[in-house]
Amino acid sequence: MSNRSRLFPALALLALLLPFASARAPAGERPAADPAVEARVADLLSRMSLEEKVGQMFLGGWSPQFDDKEIVDGAIGILSNTDEVANVIAADRRARSVRHGIPLIFSRDIIHGYRTLFPMPLGIAATFDEAAMETAALHTAKEGSAQGLDLNLGPMLDLSRDARWGRVVEGPGEDPFLARRFAAAAVRGLKAGGMAATLKHFVGYGAAESGRDYNAVDLSESRLRDLYLPPFKAGIDAGAQVVMAAFNTLNGVPGTANPHTLTEILRGEWGFDGIVMSDWDAVRELVAHGVAADERKAVEKAVMAGVDVDMASGLYRDHLVELVKTGRVPMARIDEAVSRVLRVKFRLGLFEPAEKRRSLDPTTAAAALARPETREAARDVARRSVVLLKNDGNLLPLVAPPKRIAVIGAMAADAGDHMGAWGALGRREEVPLFLDEMRTRLAAKGVTVDYEAACDDACRSTEGFAAAVKTAATADLVVAVLGEPWWMTAESTSRTRLGLPNHQQALLDLMAATGKPVLLVVFAGRPMVLRDVVPKTRAILWAYSPGTMGGAALTDLILGEANPSGRLPMSMPRAVGQVPISYDRLPTGRPWKPGDELATRYVDEEITPLFPFGFGLSYTSFTISPPKLAQGTVRLGDTVSATVTVTNTGTRAGRESVQLYVHDLLASRSRPRRELKAFAMVDLKPGESREVRLEAPVADLGFHDDHGRYRVEPGRFEVFVGADSDTENRAVVTVVE
Repeated sequence: MSNRSRLFPALALLALLLPFASARAPAGERPAADPAVEARVADLLSRMSLEEKVGQMFLGGWSPQFDDKEIVDGAIGILSNTDEVANVIAADRRARSVRHGIPLIFSRDIIHGYRTLFPMPLGIAATFDEAAMETAALHTAKEGSAQGLDLNLGPMLDLSRDARWGRVVEGPGEDPFLARRFAAAAVRGLKAGGMAATLKHFVGYGAAESGRDYNAVDLSESRLRDLYLPPFKAGIDAGAQVVMAAFNTLNGVPGTANPHTLTEILRGEWGFDGIVMSDWDAVRELVAHGVAADERKAVEKAVMAGVDVDMASGLYRDHLVELVKTGRVPMARIDEAVSRVLRVKFRLGLFEPAEKRRSLDPTTAAAALARPETREAARDVARRSVVLLKNDGNLLPLVAPPKRIAVIGAMAADAGDHMGAWGALGRREEVPLFLDEMRTRLAAKGVTVDYEAACDDACRSTEGFAAAVKTAATADLVVAVLGEPWWMTAESTSRTRLGLPNHQQALLDLMAATGKPVLLVVFAGRPMVLRDVVPKTRAILWAYSPGTMGGAALTDLILGEANPSGRLPMSMPRAVGQVPISYDRLPTGRPWKPGDELATRYVDEEITPLFPFGFGLSYTSFTISPPKLAQGTVRLGDTVSATVTVTNTGTRAGRESVQLYVHDLLASRSRPRRELKAFAMVDLKPGESREVRLEAPVADLGFHDDHGRYRVEPGRFEVFVGADSDTENRAVVTVVE
């Protein structure tokens, strides 16, 4: 065996670990075993009946028809969607008054804000800013915690490279390193705001075949461990205590019944001692998957695979007692599951004299919602999330706006499209609409803003096109607000076409045909195919679903009161036939060269994305010097340290994204052409320069083999530092034993 293919001796103990030493949480973030807590768990467990134990293994939903007899009978451990603080107070008092006084965990899906909505998670990832990610989670938790909520059923950490899948909008994008940072920041922010996190969906859900939601997933062990597992490990290391199993099958085994992922990896390798819950009604779905003959068998498979809590189906309550009594499920497995539930409740402080609960009242709870500082934080994160894709002739910002502007498109005046999917308790009446912001703020500059919806937000009719063309023709500038309606970018919203929906492209063509410059603002939940869009515009702002304060944030950017700094967390394809697409593709034995027909190519399109991962423009310009390495040769345990000088060469203050990628030049298996390993945002005034140092632990430069063993191999690595994944700004470092 050559030196190149040997494991480093020091890696023997790391063989089963994932490659993210740099993403490990600081000491103390993952909760350590507490003997006092374990003793209290054991004592309580010894006094509980089997039926009471099974009750702790159920997550149910509150509704006006909710029967609190479930609480009285000890038949529920987690209650979701209480919404009104009065319901939390009543349910909590009831739970504490009955036998054992075991408190409930109150939970909710709070995907991007509770009352004040931040950008959708993909937009938050586009900030490339851990502080912004953490801020969004912090304020989300502050609003939810003030209503008595303990547990957020998020963040979603599913990596995805297929924009056809509608749920990409809920996750961190295509890159495992960015996803790790997103995961840790979300967990930290939620905890600081008073709520625990649920990491979902474990695991591989974002790799659904053909991008169709709930579809099968097939991943090699190495790909699973190199790409899809790291964000979850980062979230656990940051302190997450709840994990939600995925709906999908992974290599033929449903996530709800997968002992390899739930028990061998999550519990065995990672030492996770918190709660594993199913997704909504997913235990019942094992029958539809064809792996359980009936609901009773579905319960047996789920609980024995490692699912501690059944969400919504009620099948654990229906069948687990009998399965234990007949010996199909060992009592020890029930005790393990209930211990995990109780352990998390103790760690959350729910058994203590609950100051959070006792201080709850509708008045103080209401006062915690939509506070000015929360709305300002949402506005700031929204500004940072928007990606400037095009700005020909420096059309933006409108520091000296033309006298007449036409705003075209229903989304400009639709609060739902600003807010996005999974709106929790967000209120439309609290959304400053983009149209209103533009009109009000430009009126002070003597500018007239005319408006035509042209069609509904999905543009299913062309009846209003004539009026829109007439309005556009009389304007000096057209601001077209188009994209995907909010209801087209969420669960079960897969698409086979990724262009502007329905008649929107035809509307944009008509706007361009007026000869007036077109600024396109896109609300969208996924990368879209913009090949026919880009030529019809002078400037493009990619806004995702920007949240409650998105209209104000977009106006800030357009008027130059803020400078765009967002970066694409997913590659933007040229054609739907390219997806799934990601920047970290492997090299091929037949790379494309001009004139070479027998190469990796399409006969009708380039293989590269239209806009690469990490891409984003600014109103100013920057240069990034070639990287200087602190050491040209490093060992395991060392850190690759690269320093660049970033200079603002333009005339406006701005924020540049500095991204470090590596490429293993020679390995025992083919390695990606680029892998993100570090990033930083730097704010610079015009003419200002600053040295930026990016670091990547050598232990982060490895990969897993087909048996799940992790290795860092000696050899030469290219180190790229630039503004996006296409940078050619490089140096070479050598890793030695």
